Amino acid sequence: MVTEFIGDLYWPFPGLSYNTISLHLVPCFARFIYMKLRFPIKGVSVRKVESVRSVLNPIYADSYWQMNQHEFAMVVEGVGRFYARHGQEVEYLPEKGATRESLELYLNGSVYGAILHQRQVLPLHGSCFLERDLGIMICGESGAGKSSLTTAFCIDGSEFLTDDVTPITFEDGIPVINALSDRIKLWDHTLSQLGLSKAGLKRIERRADKFYLEMETGRGGRYPLNMVIGLTVGEVAEPAFREIEGAAKVAALRNEVYRWEYLQGMPDNEPKYFSDLVSVAKSVRVFEVTRPDGIPVRDLVKFIREEIIYKVSGKG
Repeated sequence: MVTEFIGDLYWPFPGLSYNTISLHLVPCFARFIYMKLRFPIKGVSVRKVESVRSVLNPIYADSYWQMNQHEFAMVVEGVGRFYARHGQEVEYLPEKGATRESLELYLNGSVYGAILHQRQVLPLHGSCFLERDLGIMICGESGAGKSSLTTAFCIDGSEFLTDDVTPITFEDGIPVINALSDRIKLWDHTLSQLGLSKAGLKRIERRADKFYLEMETGRGGRYPLNMVIGLTVGEVAEPAFREIEGAAKVAALRNEVYRWEYLQGMPDNEPKYFSDLVSVAKSVRVFEVTRPDGIPVRDLVKFIREEIIYKVSGKG
């Protein structure tokens, strides 16, 4: 029997591509095929197991999560069980019928966040792009339009860096975006608004009209973080913005830490992250943009470019 390679795909037909053979014609070989699941950080062991470990001595636990400073476990009904340890290894056990896309949704979200927290790398809940050499992060609650706005900027010439989870490290005291994403999650209606076809795109979950869009401009690397824009939806006729300054910047940035609730089980991270957030606040400009519900995303791009990025930064 072929041994499973961690994170690799084994194909037992030399000289033939996967697409040239239909698996239903060779069921006796199907057991040799192993799914390669995407994970943002190279060097992390990601493997499918028959039994997922539990967290020993959890500091925080509920029906969904278990965690302590170095271990994390999660159960997602209809998808599977996940376990992460010491920022270096991940185990997963899919439920019957779970798709690759649904597994990757949680591996590249909640589990990815746990690995970053275990490494004490500050993860911010935002999507990033590069606009005229400025590293810009779009933050906001679910549904605010982070991914839609980031995609619209990138279609219009900006360079894609991250989607939804952004690891922040420091180089000579400067906060740096680690661009580890190569695709973005978009709803069907957003694709339509941007003139993009969903044909050929992978649906993330069977019951939701949300898809993965590969981002051609994603090339990885590290880029200084210059600006954070918090996006909210409000009862306004036109988009408006205000700059957040002083100590309020730290509070605003703290609200954007990805899966802050994990720190109930990882108390050692609190002082480290407070220091990191103070350093970020000293280096970046932070804005809050309130948009009307239903504003076309391209109109919002135009507003942010002209009223914030160009005027405020002097990059016009």
